[in-house]
Amino acid sequence: MLCFLLFLYLVKPVFAQDSPNLYTQYRTDYFFQRDNYQKDYLDYLNKKDTYAQFGTVTAEKDKITATKNVFLSQNLMIKAYLMALRVTLNDSSANQIEIDKLENWLVTQNESIPDLNTTQSLQNWSETFKIQYVLIQQQIYTGLVQSQIDRRLKIMTDIKKLAQLANNEWSANYSDKEAKVYESFQSALKDTQKLQREDHFYNFYPDALDNLNQADIYLRSIISDLKSTVIKNNQ
Repeated sequence: MLCFLLFLYLVKPVFAQDSPNLYTQYRTDYFFQRDNYQKDYLDYLNKKDTYAQFGTVTAEKDKITATKNVFLSQNLMIKAYLMALRVTLNDSSANQIEIDKLENWLVTQNESIPDLNTTQSLQNWSETFKIQYVLIQQQIYTGLVQSQIDRRLKIMTDIKKLAQLANNEWSANYSDKEAKVYESFQSALKDTQKLQREDHFYNFYPDALDNLNQADIYLRSIISDLKSTVIKNNQ
């Protein structure tokens, strides 16, 4: 029944204003909720095995309670992850809005789960969640891609400042490679828009990461060109 595994790592974000404190708070809460989920999941497995072995009414009630607990802690864990990711996306309001919708959905579900008191009602909820989880994973990976693009845009801004300080004409020396960087970003974002099946998530992140790595190659090349030009001009 329970086969939900969150990959759980967070990219190093670019922050503005008070976001670092929020990110640290949400990230810490995520690890706390993850530990709770793992404990509840182990308890669920024990109660499930007990019911399978004895089949008593008491064992069934215990399994139902354990199942509800693991659903609740699972949703809290995912919500904490989404909150940590959301605050890394200060320059992407569209992604923030979509993540916020998913957070609210999880809150709503946790309000209804305590009222599920039969095995069938829990199974029905599980099937609904599996469909929604495809959308959650898609938005998580989309947010991760956008967050990594934002980091690289910050690097590009810093490189341009250095070029200006070194009296280098940007358009003459680096604009072609800059265009390649932005093309790689667009390709990565295009990967996030691939259609998903209703009941199965297609993981586009490796493809997007390939494009982000390609952007890194061009960024390193620009830095190398800038360094060479500065050395040459100072000889």
